[in-house]
Amino acid sequence: MNFLNKNFFRKNLIIFLIPLLIPTLLLGALSIAITQGYIKNQIAQNNTDLLNQTKSNIDLIFNEIDTLNIQFDYNSNIALTLKNVLKEETIYSPDLINTDKICFFLNSFANSKPYIYSIHIYYENENGRFYTTNNGITNLNNYFDTSWYKNYLNHPANEKLWIETRDVKQYDFEEKETKLITVYKRMALNNGVIVLNIKADYIQDLLNKSVTAPEQKIFILDENNSEIISNKTSNNINNFNINELLKSNTNVIYSTSENKFLSKTIIHSDRFSWNYISIIPEDALYYVSIRLGKYTIILLLVSFILGLILTFYLTRKNYKQISNIISIIDSAKKSQTIPVISSNTKNEFSYIIENLITTFIEQDYLKVQLSERKYKLENMELIALQSQINPHFLYNTLHTIYWEVIKATGSNSKPIRMIENLSSILDYSLTTPCGKVSLGDEIRYTKTYLDIQMIRYADKFDVLWTYNKNVEPVHTIKLLIQPLVENSIYHGIKNKDGKGKIKIKILLKNDLLTLAIIDNGIGIDTQNLKNIRDKLNFDGEYSNHIGLFNTNKRLKLTYGDNYGLLINSKLGLGTVIYIKIPIGYN
Repeated sequence: MNFLNKNFFRKNLIIFLIPLLIPTLLLGALSIAITQGYIKNQIAQNNTDLLNQTKSNIDLIFNEIDTLNIQFDYNSNIALTLKNVLKEETIYSPDLINTDKICFFLNSFANSKPYIYSIHIYYENENGRFYTTNNGITNLNNYFDTSWYKNYLNHPANEKLWIETRDVKQYDFEEKETKLITVYKRMALNNGVIVLNIKADYIQDLLNKSVTAPEQKIFILDENNSEIISNKTSNNINNFNINELLKSNTNVIYSTSENKFLSKTIIHSDRFSWNYISIIPEDALYYVSIRLGKYTIILLLVSFILGLILTFYLTRKNYKQISNIISIIDSAKKSQTIPVISSNTKNEFSYIIENLITTFIEQDYLKVQLSERKYKLENMELIALQSQINPHFLYNTLHTIYWEVIKATGSNSKPIRMIENLSSILDYSLTTPCGKVSLGDEIRYTKTYLDIQMIRYADKFDVLWTYNKNVEPVHTIKLLIQPLVENSIYHGIKNKDGKGKIKIKILLKNDLLTLAIIDNGIGIDTQNLKNIRDKLNFDGEYSNHIGLFNTNKRLKLTYGDNYGLLINSKLGLGTVIYIKIPIGYN
């Protein structure tokens, strides 16, 4: 019993845990797989779109240099006016008026753009003068921001556009310098340069707003792969080695400095020869998948613990009932008295126990029924063997009478034909009474029977046969048609005024044999027809009926309860008997 208890516990554990663990495991695995697959397929495109949008926004800012270049290099009036003002030692009133208009335009342009720190317009002159926003015409000797001028002088003359980062401090008391991204545009028609100073903080804020995750890092590198600007991140990825990133040709790299895997995306800006680079740690990228994995593991553990507790509880609760069932089965096998079971508990086990006891009682009852049926079958077999004695005696006696009549009369008269036909009928009936015969033999036997009846009832009825030759090989039970024809003669045609007609129709279609015996006799009234139908459905024994009821019973015993006789009749018009049975060729 201890082994059975442990085995029962293990089975219950499996039964309860599998429904709990498998759906959770499948749901978690599918969620992780689908999420990772979606992220893996979308991350490159999303990062590319993000960088392209960032590139477009930043390029739009730095392209302001083109607007300034058109105004101060290609507009000859503005260029000539400013050059004259910067070159002359004394500034005259008309020049000041024109200069004020230009200053107003330039200040308005700079002040309307929150990302512009300042704009310097410089035409080469001996006075060291240049124009700057918010300060007008200024001299290099007394202005805080002059490093741009040194960079301009030191830069190769053949390069028309370049960008660099600078730090400026307007006042000495300022603790922090202002970081600028300076765009230089060398004038094509004039000797000079346009300097556009962009606030680096503004670009950094733009990058900060562009990232999709706090851990994501966006770099902007110049043509020398030096960092121009990058966003601020929530981790220490700011210390990332850019050279590690540029050496790898894959989208996923392992950073030794960060000790983690990173996903990268790079796009190039042809205008400024910049590289826009986005990197994001894999753990941040697959945050949802990792979280789902953790939840799945937690749910699996919780499910396992709950399943273990539930299994232990149910095993302990139901083991006693299982023991009772086993005791009942063992007692029944050993033919012992079934133990008394308490009827207070009402559950599935008590239901099983009650049914077990009922089954054992019914089994004993069935044994009694089987013994009784066996006795009846043996008795019927004995009666059948005894009943064959008289027909054999009659057949032999009838055969002797036939030859004595031939000797006495010496002619083939009607009595002789009747005796000959009757002898054939008895011979057919006694040969293998329980075996099946072909429908052709059954038809010939029925025709022999009808020859006798047509001599007996001269000009009382006609018989019409309707069938194809293909039905003759079909095998069926013996004495199928003759009892039904006899029923039509004695109960339909015999008491009819005038001449009657009997039609025998046989049809074979779709492995189903249909037989119809139709007569235009006196018919059957409604009540008697109902009584006959009820008797046909009654599963009993008939001592005096070997015709209609016996044929119906033999059909049901041979082919099943779905097959038998079907009778339709109307008083004064006639009767139809239908039979449908499954067939097979010999």
